[in-house]
Amino acid sequence: MCIGGSSAPQIVYSGPSAADIEAQSQQLQQYTQQSAAQQEQFAASLRQQIEQTNAQAESQRSQLERERTAAAADMAAQQQAAYSVTTAEADPVMAQTTQARAPKKKPESSLKISAGSVATTAGSGLNIGV
Repeated sequence: MCIGGSSAPQIVYSGPSAADIEAQSQQLQQYTQQSAAQQEQFAASLRQQIEQTNAQAESQRSQLERERTAAAADMAAQQQAAYSVTTAEADPVMAQTTQARAPKKKPESSLKISAGSVATTAGSGLNIGV
């Protein structure tokens, strides 16, 4: 029920031209080259830092080894000196001496029990309940 003649719509592709695609491709290639150059530069810098750090670590390792060897030799010398003791006799100056303790004198007991005041019959001194 179309009035008049109908025709199919005409579809026209209008994308980037071949020149635009080529320019974008060149820019992408240039970006890839720059990225690769930056990565190579970074890798070289990182390698150099690692080599410097390894050299510094080796220097510290050798210094610590020298210090450890010196400390071990010093400790051995100290131990050897501890066992090599020399003695000499000398008269003591202002020597103080000790004496044996004298036994304490105990005072005589003041408690006196007279034998005359106690009854001398059998069982008089004991109070035993039977």
